[in-house]
Amino acid sequence: MDVSQYPALMDPQCPWVPLREWGGLPNVKWCEQTLCAVVAEPANTWSNLAFFFGALLLWQLNRGETSRTLKFWVTASIWVGFTSLVYHATVTFVLQVFDFFGMYFYFVLLVLLNLIRLGRIAKEKLFVFLWPTIAGFTAFTVVVAKLNLPVQAIVGFLLLCVLATEALASRAEPSKHGWFFLTLGLIGIAAAFSVSDASRAWCDPENHVFQGHAIWHCFSATALCASLMHYRQFRAKFI
Repeated sequence: MDVSQYPALMDPQCPWVPLREWGGLPNVKWCEQTLCAVVAEPANTWSNLAFFFGALLLWQLNRGETSRTLKFWVTASIWVGFTSLVYHATVTFVLQVFDFFGMYFYFVLLVLLNLIRLGRIAKEKLFVFLWPTIAGFTAFTVVVAKLNLPVQAIVGFLLLCVLATEALASRAEPSKHGWFFLTLGLIGIAAAFSVSDASRAWCDPENHVFQGHAIWHCFSATALCASLMHYRQFRAKFI
């Protein structure tokens, strides 16, 4: 990263610089200009409120729900939003790892649910496997980042795991895929905006309202809500 393009990143007078000096910088710098402020990237930070609005919607959908598994979607949405919010507010490597920790809440959950559908994991063991798996991927993220390898590829790997296990589970039992395909479409749109941001194909650093990565957050939050609707049809397997 050419730090000279973002002078506020390492200016000693700016907030979060001691944490950046101690833990390092993230492995990617999104388009939005880093401000010398407590909230360093306003658009990328506040767009994560979409996950909190999503959590409210999920809570409404899950009112009266007795399945701990389906109710966990609310927790996952809050964690994804909170961890991403603090990462973009600080632009530090330490909290970038925390951001990945939040994303693993969601992707690991989907993989494990598909394994339950396949009969590979007992439904009572979901949370026994969930927490160690999230912790393991988070630790692996630190190692990958320190080796200067693209940590974003880990999320791509987990997405492929979701697709593979979904395909296998769907072969084993009849299921509807309208909400699943909507989820994939929303993730695809979100990824396109995020890639355009990272590649600078669409980039206006001084625009602190509309940013490609901020739009990624909004579409991703919508995708998270849509995925719940897909998994509700398998409710009997998660009780």
